[in-house]
Amino acid sequence: MHLVVRDIISATGGRLVLPPGVVVPTAVSGVTTDSRKVAPGHLFVALRGPGADGHQFVEDALARGAVLSVVAAEQIAAGPVTAGPALVVADPLRALGAIAALHRRTLPVTVVGITGSVGKTTTVGLCAEVLAVRFNAARSAESWNAELGVALALLGLDLGVEVAVIEMAMRGLGQIRELVEMALPRIGAVTTIGDTHLELLGTRENIAAAKAELLEGLPADGTAIVSADEPLTERLVRDVRCPVVRVGLSPEADVRATEIRCTPDGCAFVLDIGGRQGEVTLSLPGTHQVRNALVAAAVGHSLGLGLHEIAPGLARARQAKMRQEIIHLGELLVVDDTYNASPQSMQAAFDVVVLTGRSRRRVLALGEMLELGPDSPQFHRRVGRQAAELQPALLLAVGPNARWYLEGAAAVGLAPGAAAWAKTTEEAIPVLRQAVRPGDVVLIKGSRGIEMEKVLEGLRAGMEVTSP
Repeated sequence: MHLVVRDIISATGGRLVLPPGVVVPTAVSGVTTDSRKVAPGHLFVALRGPGADGHQFVEDALARGAVLSVVAAEQIAAGPVTAGPALVVADPLRALGAIAALHRRTLPVTVVGITGSVGKTTTVGLCAEVLAVRFNAARSAESWNAELGVALALLGLDLGVEVAVIEMAMRGLGQIRELVEMALPRIGAVTTIGDTHLELLGTRENIAAAKAELLEGLPADGTAIVSADEPLTERLVRDVRCPVVRVGLSPEADVRATEIRCTPDGCAFVLDIGGRQGEVTLSLPGTHQVRNALVAAAVGHSLGLGLHEIAPGLARARQAKMRQEIIHLGELLVVDDTYNASPQSMQAAFDVVVLTGRSRRRVLALGEMLELGPDSPQFHRRVGRQAAELQPALLLAVGPNARWYLEGAAAVGLAPGAAAWAKTTEEAIPVLRQAVRPGDVVLIKGSRGIEMEKVLEGLRAGMEVTSP
């Protein structure tokens, strides 16, 4: 990396502050937000986080060789934070994004943007595996999908990277547009439109409008990839100026899967792409993973890859951590889907339980789903009914409002003895430990804010008490 300081000043709109006798640096050779990772010639951006304030580490960064720091104007107003050169900005996080955009424009890389209500991280991994068959491909780290994560992913790219797959998330209108302006993707894909963020956006149509910002920002010579099976696809592509590729299971899809066969170990299907057909195998179980694989196949095909390259790339892909990850705890088979939850991803997780667990006794630990707005009770009740259809030995609902799961399950006949509620993850752990038996399949899933991974860790730590 080589970024000229005057260009950084222009991009961020910052004000350079130089202590007496300090020389203005002409360029920086790297950018970091972690003072422990500073190398000589770096720029250090002081960010405020939930656990620490980067302004407390500016002097440490300078001691390690940083030639410039980016600091908040309000912090400077409260008192000096550094004796070294500083670029004073209104918001260091926005400044980091501007610097990332500046760096990205120095690279000849092709950027692929991936968004959607569910399946983003898995699809990013599938795309990266496919593209790595031919290209020097990079991807954003798991869940690096908002302003900070996208900026860091771009800043981590070097001249040798030919294609970068970047995950893009949002919590409101306009946010993906900002990420697009930062990353300049040439290919964009929307995996799904679900019920996540309804509390913030109100309707699925508004969610589609927010996701469409990725496709609307693509250049005329780019490629927009959408689901042929999604009812809101036409809203997604309404204002797109580049060619559109539809993927899915319907006959109208440009990239299509047929003859799908799923087992506990994954799925196999026939991929129809570019006028050719061929067999593809995935180590990821569930039909929803086939849909994610079709997006990756379309991305690869848009960059010139043939079926003979796409198929082995898809076969190499593995499940991301905490996303339907299969874990063996003694004789227990655990589906770790603790990263997040929505009504759509709950149904997908149930499908995986059926596929992987087969005839095993089923235990479902479901954390509350957040950000669903005023219809949250009915979404939870619907998921509760779907959970009851699996005839679980126990449906454990976790979270203050998770009782709605049990209401839905009771309405379709789940016995009271197969239902339990815990207000917190701490309360859930002993209930789950007591309920499981050797040979069970256990699903643990919930929204990020519920932190269901704590339940998994509690189960793991309590394995010695799980035998009857």
